[in-house]
Amino acid sequence: MAQEGSERKLTAATQAAQRTIDEVRRLLDESKDGEQLAARVAEVQQRLRASIESFEDAVGHAIAEGVARLPESVEDELAEAERRIRENPLRAVAIAAGIGLLVGLLLRRR
Repeated sequence: MAQEGSERKLTAATQAAQRTIDEVRRLLDESKDGEQLAARVAEVQQRLRASIESFEDAVGHAIAEGVARLPESVEDELAEAERRIRENPLRAVAIAAGIGLLVGLLLRRR
């Protein structure tokens, strides 16, 4: 649920940034001479800064929520691995022995 909220915020921020870029292009295209262009520079800078700040905020929230969910995900995966080992311990021992054999062979060749 939180992930969907982050994705929506990120999508909205991306769309707002694209609208700002389109608006800046329009403003620059409408500027006929250097004086008009110079007069609009401050407006363009302000719009770009606001758009960048909004995008940074959305990305920051998305990253923070992803990092917050990481321990849950790791715990879930560990619990799943433990459940599978308990269900079929011989298979787990065989897999561990195979991995140990491969690692031993690779280290011996060095």
